[in-house]
Amino acid sequence: MTQALTERYPVSRRPGALATVAITLSILGVGFAVFGFTPALLATLYAGMAAAYVAIPYTVVAVITREVSAWRSRHGGEPGSNGEFGLSDDAIRFGMFRQRASLTTAIAMLVTLALFASALLGGWGDQPSTAPGLLGEGGLLGFGAFAVVAGVLAIVVNVPLIYSRLVVGSERHAIRQRLGAWKLILANTILTTASWIAYCGFAAYFLTESM
Repeated sequence: MTQALTERYPVSRRPGALATVAITLSILGVGFAVFGFTPALLATLYAGMAAAYVAIPYTVVAVITREVSAWRSRHGGEPGSNGEFGLSDDAIRFGMFRQRASLTTAIAMLVTLALFASALLGGWGDQPSTAPGLLGEGGLLGFGAFAVVAGVLAIVVNVPLIYSRLVVGSERHAIRQRLGAWKLILANTILTTASWIAYCGFAAYFLTESM
């Protein structure tokens, strides 16, 4: 059975992957330009403050919902219980636009946060004064604009990866059975969760410092 499923979901080059990366980064870039360097920055300030309060509870709800969906799919007779019934070919092949966009967004969020944290802590080697200058020149607002744009995009693209029993169950089934693009699915699950937790940590830091 496992061999038959492996043949059905071969790991191959996924057409459109580069286009998905380009589209996702373009959305992030345009959104950052609009909300970070125009009068919309004022709206971003208020949105960022609201997002800081919403990020933590939403992340907790999203992670719990995703795990409940995975548990229900595994024990409710959907993927894997009766052969091939209830499996999403696109999800197992990592062929959904939202899957690829989710992975791209997570990587972009983690890289941006790492760079900002390094600058904030003066981690640029011979330029320890970079952090104060960064914040003094509106770097924090700029990062907040990116965080808002990336956060909204992450929520949108991850909706089926969190709330759809079929998609979540198919992804977990692929990981358990080592089917299709299970390594990409696993990487996406880990990196998206890490990005959510990391930005919640920053939100908590921001709220603590602003009090």
